[in-house]
Amino acid sequence: MYAILGCDLTGKDIVQRLSEEGNELTLCEKDENTLALVQQINPNITVVRAEPTRPPASLLEKASVVAILGIDHEANLKALKEVRRQFPEKFVLTVASGPEEAAALRQSGSNVVVECSSIMAKAVLEELEAAAQRQSVIALAREIKGANTRGLAIFLQDNPDPDAIASGLALKRIAEKCEVESRIYYGGNIGHQQNRALVNLLETNLIQLDSSQEARDILNSAGKVALIEASTPSKNNILPEGTVPDIIVDHHQTDVSTVKGGFIDIETKIGATSSIMTRYIRLFGIKPDPPLATALLYGIKVDTQDFTRNATAKDMEAVTFLSPLIDLNLLKDIENPPMSSETLDIIGRAIRNREIRGSYLASFVEFINDRDALPQAAEVMLQLEGVDTVLVSGICEDKVYLSARSRDPRVNLALLLQKAFGKNAGGHATMAAGTIELGIFGTVSDKKALLKVTADAVKKRFFSVVGAEFEKEELVEDSAIEEE
Repeated sequence: MYAILGCDLTGKDIVQRLSEEGNELTLCEKDENTLALVQQINPNITVVRAEPTRPPASLLEKASVVAILGIDHEANLKALKEVRRQFPEKFVLTVASGPEEAAALRQSGSNVVVECSSIMAKAVLEELEAAAQRQSVIALAREIKGANTRGLAIFLQDNPDPDAIASGLALKRIAEKCEVESRIYYGGNIGHQQNRALVNLLETNLIQLDSSQEARDILNSAGKVALIEASTPSKNNILPEGTVPDIIVDHHQTDVSTVKGGFIDIETKIGATSSIMTRYIRLFGIKPDPPLATALLYGIKVDTQDFTRNATAKDMEAVTFLSPLIDLNLLKDIENPPMSSETLDIIGRAIRNREIRGSYLASFVEFINDRDALPQAAEVMLQLEGVDTVLVSGICEDKVYLSARSRDPRVNLALLLQKAFGKNAGGHATMAAGTIELGIFGTVSDKKALLKVTADAVKKRFFSVVGAEFEKEELVEDSAIEEE
């Protein structure tokens, strides 16, 4: 049974709802008009006319919970002290208008103090956020519908990962809802075996582009252009430098003030762009089919490393929505494709060529064809005991590709790689990537010399930026082991 001491307007609502839910309660209040109004609302509510500061002992004795809901703080404090005097072990809930009142009530023995100001602030913030989201939906729909019959061209980051692929598919589904045709484009390759499995099993029609000129041709023909999982044209995407996309959705760290576009949604505190796109799917009233739901959940899962890295409440909210809709067999098939022999070879070279200084590891894996094997090698290297930050690099065609991972809370990899290797590097605090143009060195005929110069330069920059130039791993070299 609930004993309610004191009752303002909010208290009346609480009393009414408790009674409607079938709870036994008694209201103790001195004001006759308040008591009459409460019984008029619900005649089944038991009332006692008495000062809430001096509640009858018989009332308190029967109560399992005492709630003090008066509007006068001093009266509430007095009522609390009286309850504690008579029944020190009773569970008591009180209300306060602010932190100072709350502190006084806690000090006097209240088990729970509800701060009305914080609840109101939370409610207002939630309504403001909901309003902002509604406006975002209107703005995004306006941009998409502006494509008209020329269609929406959706560009993903280069070498798109599951988060980029799933987010692009979600935007395509939203465009379909807006009755606008769309196509998804990307630069680079989809080399990671799990990424290829995702594309093949979902039977997605992603269009690979080989040059910026192809991208320019698409820009000239499309009604609207979207950039997903990237925010700056030409930086880790095939859009020409200077392009101003109509739609940008991303979650990577960037200087938002420099980003130009019609509709921009960059949320760096969220673990995956798929979480952002899941929210838009819901706001547009779309129920994703099992393949799309599976792709979005897998995108969140990968970018948050099984929900253990950078995962936020909003990511988990998206996962909760998607989980009942996914195809579990499809998810298992995506997560467990066979590993290619090149990936295994690159991981082997990363182990063999590693150099450790303190808790930092750098490894150069020489010439590669599968750039998506680099992050897999970096993940393996991060499992080494005593290693907290890893950089794995390799040469593919005319560029050096970089992949970094860290579990050191003091390290921000996005900023670290940008400082070491320039604007073509970035990502998150715990995972990042980048590229370095080889330039004229790419034409060097002495490939052995090219490998040595590149490996030395990359490692030197990395170790210099992290402050480990002078630390050396005191281990027997692999070559020395082979000689024995």
